[in-house]
This record gives sequence, structure tokens and C-alpha cells, in this order.
Amino acid sequence: MTTSSLDEAILRILPTDRDLEPWMSTSRVLQLLKDRGHRVDYPRLLRRRLSTLERDLFVLSTVSGRNTLWQRKPWLQGASQVANLMSASEAVAFHALRRFVGDKLPAAVTGDIEPLFKAADTRLSQDREDSRLYRAWVNKIDSVAATYALTRPPVNPEVFQTVMTATFFERELLVGYSQAYRESRPDDIKPKRLWPLALVESAGLMYMVAQSPDHPPRPEKGRPDWLRNLYRLDRIVSVVESGDTFAYPRDFRLQNTIEKEQAFDFLPETPVVLELAVELAEAKRLKERGMSDDQQFEKLPDGRTKFIGTVVPSVKLRWWLRSLGAAVEILAPSSLRAEFARDAAALARRYDTAA
Repeated sequence: MTTSSLDEAILRILPTDRDLEPWMSTSRVLQLLKDRGHRVDYPRLLRRRLSTLERDLFVLSTVSGRNTLWQRKPWLQGASQVANLMSASEAVAFHALRRFVGDKLPAAVTGDIEPLFKAADTRLSQDREDSRLYRAWVNKIDSVAATYALTRPPVNPEVFQTVMTATFFERELLVGYSQAYRESRPDDIKPKRLWPLALVESAGLMYMVAQSPDHPPRPEKGRPDWLRNLYRLDRIVSVVESGDTFAYPRDFRLQNTIEKEQAFDFLPETPVVLELAVELAEAKRLKERGMSDDQQFEKLPDGRTKFIGTVVPSVKLRWWLRSLGAAVEILAPSSLRAEFARDAAALARRYDTAA
């Protein structure tokens, strides 16, 4: 028998004769499947799948009163036995996975591999010759934000898991979204149909990349492509599955959205050749981490360094340039230089203590 993804989820949920509660009711199996994001439209479907698994000798059943109870036939018994088969390297990998990306996995995934997480903890806790070094590794690595870290706005856990599950299973969502810089009451926000395509964390914020089936391409109106937008999860005030699935668009590539379209640089513009005059300390840093692939630099007579490279003007580029303060002067393009000159003049007026 070839098991389906639903069958595999059922088998991971069911207990064995070595568990404290060795039998599970159909209704409990149904609830746990739904909790992990699996869609089972009616109990009869689940009973049919369980009966098929029993016929193929994967599960056992018994009757208790009016209820049929189910049990999986054992293959790997519990975390301790899995741990005995797990190498220290595999244990470190699962431990790191849970620590760094565990909150970005849908329940359909984490629920299924939770025994492996527990087995990894068990394996690393065992008194073996290699355990100490492998156990210590996860506390020797971490990541730190490149800029000053602001507090993260809270995301409703139910919103997060609903969006995560729908993205994983490619299901349509009805989303009530509060636009930035627009005051509106939750009751006034009309839900919109969205197809969740991807989830991206940027600067401590979680975004959903989505397209709306209500706004397809209109070549006759100069819109040959699907309109795809970013939605911050903390601004979602309501979200439910519509009950429909969607065909994942073949033309969508998340890496293209991030790297080529630079959508997460926010409001990207037409590429320009940027010329900067940079003070010594910042020039050293910029030589180590270039602003573009085609970056060139040369020494200026006043001791500063001139950097030239092709960039895409965006909100993030402006954030970076402003973070350098007086250590950088924009030489070109003239439009960007004029923009920063106006900002600098306004800033000088604001801090003018003689006024």
C-alpha cells in the first residue's frame, strides 16, 4: 500500500501499545488532524481511511461501548528508541532546527516531527563520549540583527498558524487587513480573498506574499502580470480559510521576489548609478561589504573614497544612507542628492539651538 499524506499524519497521531493511553477515539484523531492543519471534511472519510489502514495491517481497532478505538502497530517505539538510532550529528541538526526555525513551521510539520525533536533531546542528554561537544554546539551559535533592533509587534498566534497552514496546503484565505497609516475600526475592514504564496521574515517582521484571485492580469489595461502584495501578519485583524484550494502559480519564485524585484527593500525604483564620497572609517567597511556587484572605488584628493555602483533606490537604501550620517555625501544621481539635501536642511533647522 502507498500511504497518502493524510494516512501518514494519522499514523503519526495514533498511539501504540507502549503509550500510557494506548487507544484513541475517532473523534480525537479527527481533532488532532484539524489542529495540525489537515482538512478532513467529515468523520466518515476518516473512518474509511482508518479501516483501510487496518486492512493493510498498519493499525488495530477495538470497541469500547459505542466508540471504536484505534492504535498504530509499533515500528519505532518512543523517543528513547528513536534516540538510540539517531546519530549525534542528526540530534544537533534537529535541535538547531527547532531553535532557529521551529516557529516558522506549520503545525502539520511540527506535529509530525515532534517525536524527532524529543529524540534529539534524549540523544544529546545521554552520557556518551561524544554527547558533550554536540550538546554544547547549539549554545555556541546565534544570530544578531545588523541594525538597532526595535521591539516586534505581536502577531496573533491563531492568525499566524492559520496563515502558515494555508500557505503550506495552498488554501485560499479571507483576510481582514489594516492598512498602514490608515485609521480604521476592525468592524469596518472588509475581508479580501487572497492566495498565500510565501512567508518572509524581514527586520523582525513577518510578511505574507499573496495574490488576489479578484485581480487577475489585464494585458489590455497594461497589467500583464498578477498583482502580488506584501501583508504584515501583525496587521491582519481577521483571517479564515475560505474552503477553497488554489493552483500554485508556476511563474512565482520567492527568490526572484526577494533578489530581482527587491520587494522587501520596499518601493523599489528604476536602477541608478550611485556615487558616494565616504569618510575613511566607513570606506573600510564598504570595501569589505560592497553596495553592489559592480562597485568600484577611487581615492579623492580630500582623503575620502569615492564609491560607484548600480543600485535600486528604495526605502531600505535610504535607511542605510541615512544611517551613515555625515560620513557619506551623495554625489549622484542629482535627484537623490537634492532629496538628502532637503532632509539635511530640515534636520539642521530642527536642531538649530540659536532659533
